[in-house]
Amino acid sequence: MALSPEQPAKHRRPSAWWILATLVAGIGGATGAVAVGGHGVYTIPPFRAELRAWPATAGKTELAVRAPIIGRAHAEAGTHRAPLDIRVTIIGVSSAAAPSDLQALRDPRSLASLLAQQDGAAVRAFAIKLGLLALGGGLGGGIIVSFGRWRRIVGAALAGLLAFAIVGVAVKVTYNPDEFAKTKFVLDHGSLDILPSSLPTL
Repeated sequence: MALSPEQPAKHRRPSAWWILATLVAGIGGATGAVAVGGHGVYTIPPFRAELRAWPATAGKTELAVRAPIIGRAHAEAGTHRAPLDIRVTIIGVSSAAAPSDLQALRDPRSLASLLAQQDGAAVRAFAIKLGLLALGGGLGGGIIVSFGRWRRIVGAALAGLLAFAIVGVAVKVTYNPDEFAKTKFVLDHGSLDILPSSLPTL
């Protein structure tokens, strides 16, 4: 039956199933994008470091130093309460590094403290990259379930970005580098004494 001019057409509300599908697609797409693309190389004075992040059930940070002679030294600690694992791998050191900076390479707690003092710009750049990955992944997930409806695409993209933002805030609020006080570096081979001198110089 045709509607009279006095009878406005009712807008069809999205069903609960479609809302749930959009959220799952957005968050799932963001998770996959961060897992695949969540890495980059940044300068954290006086070091050059590779940062990597991926979704996980419990948050932890792994500190590592990669050098030709020793292979890899690493230590990990449960530093935060968020479903994201973080790895920081030192791959080079500035020729202007102070002796105290080089000494920090022998102790995870000292290295964590030094990085926390110097990592502002690198963390911001890395967080922006992860946010863009989450947005793009959510967008991709939305396209899959949208059937051409732009509201679902936008909703999925925003769901992915919001999920990442919540995780990022949780990491920032709960992060505690003092957890590395309970750890020691484990080496593939070699000695911690030669670790500072074995790193490539920038």
